[in-house]
Amino acid sequence: MIDNEEYGYRRTTLRVLLIVTIFAASFFAVNNWIAGFNLFAVIEGIVAAFWCVILVIAKSTKHLKRWSFVYLCTFYFLVIYGIMITTFKAGLFSWLFIFPILSYLLLGLKAGTWITFISVSGGLAVLGNMVLVNNHGMHWIVMGNVGFTLATIWSMVYVYESKREYIFNHLREQARKDPLTGLLNVKALNDTLADTLKTAQRHSYPVTLVYIDINDFKLINDKLGHQKGNEILLSVANIITELTRVEDYAFRYGGDEFCIIFPNCVHEQVRQTFGVRLAERVNLSLNQLTMSIGYAQTGPSEFCSPDSLIHKADKNMYIIKSIFKSGDSFNEWKEINEAS
Repeated sequence: MIDNEEYGYRRTTLRVLLIVTIFAASFFAVNNWIAGFNLFAVIEGIVAAFWCVILVIAKSTKHLKRWSFVYLCTFYFLVIYGIMITTFKAGLFSWLFIFPILSYLLLGLKAGTWITFISVSGGLAVLGNMVLVNNHGMHWIVMGNVGFTLATIWSMVYVYESKREYIFNHLREQARKDPLTGLLNVKALNDTLADTLKTAQRHSYPVTLVYIDINDFKLINDKLGHQKGNEILLSVANIITELTRVEDYAFRYGGDEFCIIFPNCVHEQVRQTFGVRLAERVNLSLNQLTMSIGYAQTGPSEFCSPDSLIHKADKNMYIIKSIFKSGDSFNEWKEINEAS
């Protein structure tokens, strides 16, 4: 949801800028034709027509950043070319002031910084050459004002975009996390599993999904209260985090259920390493607490859909849970899991 809002914000910005600059380019094309700058007028007209095409594309394109980059490049070319062929008094250099703003608004922090550096450096170099050729002392004062103004605008926009991007990334991360355990949430599971399976298909390696349910959790909540239940969920989540690899993904699926994605791991490998260790740690640390664990593997040759893999792991978990009886010992639980 937050990613869509970010994308929509940049899309709207690009379309508004296109509308404004299309009218500006058209107006100055007529003006420059009358003033005798025929070639420049024709170029402005062509660019304005090209921007009309981008305006139509920008409404629904999946490559918004690329088209924003193309727009900025054509805009920059138009300004620099205009500065080079017209007089200093024409004031075309004033368009340079908005390039830091446009670059960060449309491309974000990293790409915006590079585009700003190139556009500001190039613009100042062209202006400096004009001043050197004309050799007018007053122009150096104007040149200094232009340079410091550009540096000020660049600094302010950089600070703003840095803070905005930090807040955006923080909110996006929070939207993907379960507030109690700090693990990823069910929305992140759907997105992450889909991406993991795509990568696994490209590289032909297996993916194993583990579905975990805490046994008798409702009984624990009823007897000891929800606060104790939350403490148990947090402890289980911490143990899962300690036992999983950096490349694995752990999720709280909801209630007392957890899911873990193991890229490049087969079913038996996950069961014998992670599953056994997790069960033993939880049983030892949390007053003989037991869990029902279901495993499902897809790949490396044939792959199922994310929903099918989740359903299969969930089904296997419930098979274990249906055999387990309240009050069974940990050794009895191990026998059930080893026999499954």
